[in-house]
Amino acid sequence: MFFLQFPLSLFSQVEFTSSNLPIIVIETGPRIIFDKVRSVVDMGIINNLKGDRNYITDPFTDYAGQINIEFRGSMSQSFPKKSYGFETQDEQGNALDVSLLGLPAENDWVLYAPYSDKTLIRNVLSYELSRRLGHYAPRTKLCELVIDGSYRGVFVLIEKIKKDENRVDVSGLNSDELNGDDLTGGYILKIDKNTGSFDTIFRSNVGDIPFQFVYPKFDSIGAEQIVYI
Repeated sequence: MFFLQFPLSLFSQVEFTSSNLPIIVIETGPRIIFDKVRSVVDMGIINNLKGDRNYITDPFTDYAGQINIEFRGSMSQSFPKKSYGFETQDEQGNALDVSLLGLPAENDWVLYAPYSDKTLIRNVLSYELSRRLGHYAPRTKLCELVIDGSYRGVFVLIEKIKKDENRVDVSGLNSDELNGDDLTGGYILKIDKNTGSFDTIFRSNVGDIPFQFVYPKFDSIGAEQIVYI
């Protein structure tokens, strides 16, 4: 058995010029990307159709406009390859529903960094299998990411999970719908860390797992609705 060792600089000096995957380019200008505070920056997407290879020098063909962006995740923010959440916006800063890489139009998106997944495709594959089995899962698109001229690697563009006719298509629920069929929802719950959030509504008897509201938001839900769900 033998091993080959290569100096890190050999790989870090490789210049990214093109890819068969779409290329997302973000330019922050004088701004900095933070956690929990969104920064307004510019984003463009190079996605040549008909199987043509995408070059970093090509014009933007899929999207060219403004977004607000922040770091996403908890423990994963300690990784050198970080995930991002962003919203597509118009020039006035209003949320703008657009189709990115052929996905249904919306304004809330995730750029997931598969750093701990060295295959880069575990989430993509599991979501695809879920959809083919008839269950809900966000749609995804593999892409390359460049920020301020620096190549960041392969990322996954993911639809943010939210109430929307093209995402989680549950019925609307107003705060005054407190009895009968109205009370039954829709609701969207999540099981997640409580980092930076205090919206846990109950914990399971087995495993003490916290359940949190996604829809309706915790600050707008009625007491009767909390008891019901």
